[in-house]
Amino acid sequence: MKNIIFFLGKGGVGKTTSSVSMAYYLAEKEKSVYLASVDPAHNICDIVSEKPFTGCKNIYKKLYAEEIDVEGYLKDFTHQTTKRMKETYKYLQIINLDKMLDVMKYSPGMEEYAIMYALKEKIENNQDKDYIVIDTPPTGLMLKIFALPFTSKMWIEKLILWRRKIISARSAIANINPKAIDEELALEEEDDKVLKELGIQSKTINFMVNMLQDVKKTKTAIVLNQDLLSFNESKRIKEGLKFMGIPLNAVILNKKGMLDGTVDINEYFNDMPVFEVAFFKNGLLKKEDMIKACKSWVGGLIDE
Repeated sequence: MKNIIFFLGKGGVGKTTSSVSMAYYLAEKEKSVYLASVDPAHNICDIVSEKPFTGCKNIYKKLYAEEIDVEGYLKDFTHQTTKRMKETYKYLQIINLDKMLDVMKYSPGMEEYAIMYALKEKIENNQDKDYIVIDTPPTGLMLKIFALPFTSKMWIEKLILWRRKIISARSAIANINPKAIDEELALEEEDDKVLKELGIQSKTINFMVNMLQDVKKTKTAIVLNQDLLSFNESKRIKEGLKFMGIPLNAVILNKKGMLDGTVDINEYFNDMPVFEVAFFKNGLLKKEDMIKACKSWVGGLIDE
C-alpha cells in the first residue's frame, strides 16, 4: 500500500466528490483502490451512479467502493465489547453490577469508537490495494474519531501499569496467606483476563496512532468552499491535526466562483499547497469531469 488519503471538511463542501474523483483518477492510472465512506450520510452510490449496495463492490477497473455500515458496526461493537467484558468480569454478576455493561451502547463516544474500529478493520483488510481513499463525516465527528486513539493510548497505558501493580500486590498477599485471595483471581500477568483485554485494546490503538502519524503513508486534504463557516471549520481541522501530529498535505478550495467569498484562504494556509477547483453549474456528474478536476490538485497528495 502506498497511501491512505483522508478527505476532511464541513458537510456539503464536496468531500465525497473529491474522494470519488481521486479514486477514479487512480483507477484510470491502473492503480488498485479501496474507496470507503464513514459519513453516516452516504452518497457515494449517487455520485458513481450505482444503486445502493452493501459491502465492498468493484465499480470501475480496479476500484472497489464501500459505504461502511456505521450503525451495523456500532451494534456489533457494543455487542462484542459487552460480551468480552462480561466474560472478563464474571465476578460482577454476584452483586448484579454486570447489568451496568448492558447500557454501554448508550454511553457517549460509542459511535466514535465504532467508526474507529471499522476504519482499523477496513484499512487492515485492504492493505493489498495501492491506495485507500476515505470520505469522512463532517468536522466535529471526524476530529473526535482522530483524537480517540491518542486519548485512549494514554488511558490504556496507565490502566496496564496499574493492573500490573494490582496483580503484583495480589501475588504478594497470596504468598503470605493463600486463603486471602479468591482462587478465581489471577496471580500472574499472563493469566489475568483484564490485562489480556487491555492488551487487545492496546494493539488496536497503537495501530491507529502509528497509521495516522505515518507521514510517508497517511495523507490528509481539507476540502472547503469560499465562505466563512467553511473556512472557520477548516481552521479547526488544521489546528486539530497539528495538535495530534497528523500530517496535513493539501487544501482544496472547491466550487471556486460559486460564492462571492471575501475569505483569504491562502493567507491562513500559506504553509501548504492550496488548489482551486472551479464551480461547475451542473456539478461534477461524469467520471471524465471528475478525473479532469482531480488532475489539478492530485499532485498535492501523491507522488506520481
